[in-house]
Amino acid sequence: MAATGREFIFTQADFERVRALIRERAGIALAPAKQDMVYSRLVRRVRALGLTKFEDYLRRLDQDDKLEWETFINSLTTNLTSFFREAHHFETFARQATDSKQRPFRVWCAAASTGEEPYSLAIAACEAFDSYTPPVQILASDIDTHVLATAARGIYDPERVERIAESRVRRFFTIEKSGDVRVRSELQRLISFSRINLLDRDWPIQGPLDAIFCRNVMIYFDKPIQHQILARFRPLLRPDGLLYAGHSESFLHAADLFHPIGRTVYERSDHSRAAAEVGSPVTLDSRDTEAGKVPAPGTVGARLSGRLTSGHVVAIGASTGGTEAIKAVLRGLPAEMPPIVMVQHMPESFTKSFAQRLDSLSMLTVVEAQGGEVLRPGHVYLAPGHSHMSIKRIGGGYRIDLSRTDPVNRHRPAVDVLFNSVAASAVDNATGIILTGMGKDGAQGLLAMRRAGAWTIGQDEASCVVYGMPREAVSVGGVSEVVSLSEIAGNLLAHLQRLDRELSGPARANVP
Repeated sequence: MAATGREFIFTQADFERVRALIRERAGIALAPAKQDMVYSRLVRRVRALGLTKFEDYLRRLDQDDKLEWETFINSLTTNLTSFFREAHHFETFARQATDSKQRPFRVWCAAASTGEEPYSLAIAACEAFDSYTPPVQILASDIDTHVLATAARGIYDPERVERIAESRVRRFFTIEKSGDVRVRSELQRLISFSRINLLDRDWPIQGPLDAIFCRNVMIYFDKPIQHQILARFRPLLRPDGLLYAGHSESFLHAADLFHPIGRTVYERSDHSRAAAEVGSPVTLDSRDTEAGKVPAPGTVGARLSGRLTSGHVVAIGASTGGTEAIKAVLRGLPAEMPPIVMVQHMPESFTKSFAQRLDSLSMLTVVEAQGGEVLRPGHVYLAPGHSHMSIKRIGGGYRIDLSRTDPVNRHRPAVDVLFNSVAASAVDNATGIILTGMGKDGAQGLLAMRRAGAWTIGQDEASCVVYGMPREAVSVGGVSEVVSLSEIAGNLLAHLQRLDRELSGPARANVP
């Protein structure tokens, strides 16, 4: 049945057809709850073609129009990147390139998006060799032809380089008359751009390669397709080559192909080197010694068990700057997650639309809480702007309660109300995350969660818009680990995977 209020007819059958097509052509597994996201991504194309319903658009795809297929895939592909994202990878890459005897040192960026990643590699190479002509070759590819065109141009809004050190900007960029910034031609000469679909039978790439960057792509594929792609990566890499993954990804389910040697850095399983931690996060707890360890190959699966996803709860609190921080965290998480409950200080007229926006950006199903819902795996519940939100244990699960009682810490909804309820109801079967925000809301509640045995994460000062709430939480002892915003999703996933492993072994003891 078609949804009401839409400009074009879009039936459940149309949506299922889109899901099948994008899986067949790009390997992307869309969750059943992503119907609104698909509509919003494709509706402009339906309108531009002068069609009246999605069924007609899908018939056009059946004609095997190559250009239309490109547009279809581009519309449903998520592109999220920045210069020097996950900076520890570029430090490792620089050491790897200078230590290697291979010349030229060959790198493949398998998901180059708009170019920030390959240009960051080019900058790192120039700095490592102190030359604009380092002995490095970079192949940059993506499935989306539009973003590749942007990458090849190498021209960006000035905001895109704001987080890059000024000395780097002066050395590696020029300023256009328009105010935009352009990468230097020396960087562009180190990179060749090409469209590659990772599901295509043939890749126009010749090995051997010294490094492959495939970051924050595998989360969109299911495990069989991930294994298939990794199996094709392996023979392309030299025996001592490295595979760099995204902070939200784990390849431990493919231990027969790759094993970890550092934080989201992998080598071929048929090659052995001394494992070394690469840039472990700042820690504030003796338990972090275990949390920071790279698990043994094959001991943790990237897919969480039903026992964990249904019994665990993740609670998030944020205020000033939190809308962008929450987007960053949720976009880094796969669909298979425990339920997430969340408070963002925001007027009541905005929370519903914010939830809808998050739902369109995330693999998870995001909704504004109505009260009375039983928490479901793969769902995120945002507190409405008019009520406190808490959870209550019912049987083997949790129910959401809403209340319009007086503000707490001058806020309604208050993060402390949510966190305290999680501490009381979920006890140690929970994870708490406090993000950027002014004031102290959430600090005492996070402390209560930690005292109950929950693992707690605080956003670091450098990545906060306002380092207020996380600072207060740290000062009262409520934070187990301080993590940069770009790494919170990966840190959370790694923690959940450790818990999942423990659930299949001896019973886990509470941590005082």
